[in-house]
Amino acid sequence: MAAQKKKPDAKAKAGADEEVEAKGGSKKLIIIILGALLLVGGSVGVTVMLLGGNSNTPAEEVVDPGPTKGDAVYIELKPFTVNLDPADSVGFLQVQIQILTYYDAVADELETHKPLISNNLTTLFGQQKSEDLRSPQGKAELQKKVKDTIQQIVDKYGSGGEIDNIFFTNFVMQ
Repeated sequence: MAAQKKKPDAKAKAGADEEVEAKGGSKKLIIIILGALLLVGGSVGVTVMLLGGNSNTPAEEVVDPGPTKGDAVYIELKPFTVNLDPADSVGFLQVQIQILTYYDAVADELETHKPLISNNLTTLFGQQKSEDLRSPQGKAELQKKVKDTIQQIVDKYGSGGEIDNIFFTNFVMQ
């Protein structure tokens, strides 16, 4: 007996063709939708670029980072010589100061305001008592007051940059 070949059923063949068409049709539909979305998105993007965006939004503000920290700069002040209170056992105080800052702008401001700084420090030194200045704590407290006095001048009349430290390079009471 010879094997008979079965002919594919016409109904089965028609169902398979419809399934292939359905898969191919949905792929085409997805591609068409994606293409349309790309075209719409591109046209919106080009329109926004050409019109410069929304005119109601404020322009971006440029934030000034402030003075930039650089190398150490020492500003030397002329020596201060002040009379102390006549009731004090010491007659006068002589102090020489150097100011440390890392900001060039602050160094320039210190040079500009030297007369004001000298005036305020002369007043400060004249108010001191020799008993307080004999101890290391008294000198450290005076150093802090000097730094605060100078910083106030920079804050009020300058850029508000930072005074990093104050050094007494000469300190004589006699």
